[in-house]
Amino acid sequence: MFLVPGLEKKPHSYDEYHSTLEPKYQDMARDELREEDYTRGPALAQLREFIAKHPQIQRCRTDPLFLLRFLRSKKFNVVAACDMLEKFLIAGELYPDFFTKIDPLGMKHLVEQGIIVPIEQDRAGRLVIILRMGQFDPETVTPEEECRLTTLLIETYMDTEIYQITGIVLVFDLRDTKMAHFSMWTYPKLKMIMTAMDEILAFRIKEIHIVQLPKYAAMIADFCIAALSSKLRQRLKFHKSLEEFKDAIDETILPTIYGGKLSLEEANERFLKRTLEERDRILKHTEMFIDLSIPNPNSKNSNAGLHSNLADESVIGSFRKLNVD
Repeated sequence: MFLVPGLEKKPHSYDEYHSTLEPKYQDMARDELREEDYTRGPALAQLREFIAKHPQIQRCRTDPLFLLRFLRSKKFNVVAACDMLEKFLIAGELYPDFFTKIDPLGMKHLVEQGIIVPIEQDRAGRLVIILRMGQFDPETVTPEEECRLTTLLIETYMDTEIYQITGIVLVFDLRDTKMAHFSMWTYPKLKMIMTAMDEILAFRIKEIHIVQLPKYAAMIADFCIAALSSKLRQRLKFHKSLEEFKDAIDETILPTIYGGKLSLEEANERFLKRTLEERDRILKHTEMFIDLSIPNPNSKNSNAGLHSNLADESVIGSFRKLNVD
């Protein structure tokens, strides 16, 4: 039974935090994310106060699991977590076709194609996700649908507390990709999703693996890498062969297509089943709302009136001006 969170920005009472973490992951949270029992409560309170007093935020989750996504992503820097939360809401409002319109029922046909498949936890407790660009038809699947599929996966799994701590491992398998799979991505769209991965969607990317890259796509790969932050570029690994890839990843979670023992089809069926089981909770993502027509008196830029005093105007400004044609 999955609880459906409320969206009242000033509820009469707030949900209490109850840890589901094993001791070793509690230790990891303390050592890597600066999360302590005595700081967690005050940090949540400050983030909730930010939501309650923000004039533009109308509907937003305030439950601990949602807010801890941002606090943990920013290593309990409350100002940075507030900044990320605001960007998250703004991105969803400005670009719903990319980030907001996620309904497991309406996206069932996309999930069934096995484009993005969460498989298993590796030995470090990280969620391993395989993205197979060559699996979809670029004539019928759009960049917006790919982004929504990514958002659906995040909303499905990022309320699982362990993954907020351990993070995720991304495997981009480029087998069977054609030029059409790459050319559908204009630079503004590519830049937007790369920015979202790093600064908006509040999940910790620990490693990115690129496998089976066609020779003709090397220049395109360089183009994509240029859109990544320096932090993510450091976590990016290209593999010349499947054998090299197998040596770099936990072999116990490898699907059969890479010489392992796991069924990718069964993993994708589990993903689909979980999205449908949690549909009511996931749909709450679509109901959150920030009203950008309301002036924000705390804005650094009084002419725009759309930034909080905790916002990074350069990044949010790029979202406002972005032309995703």
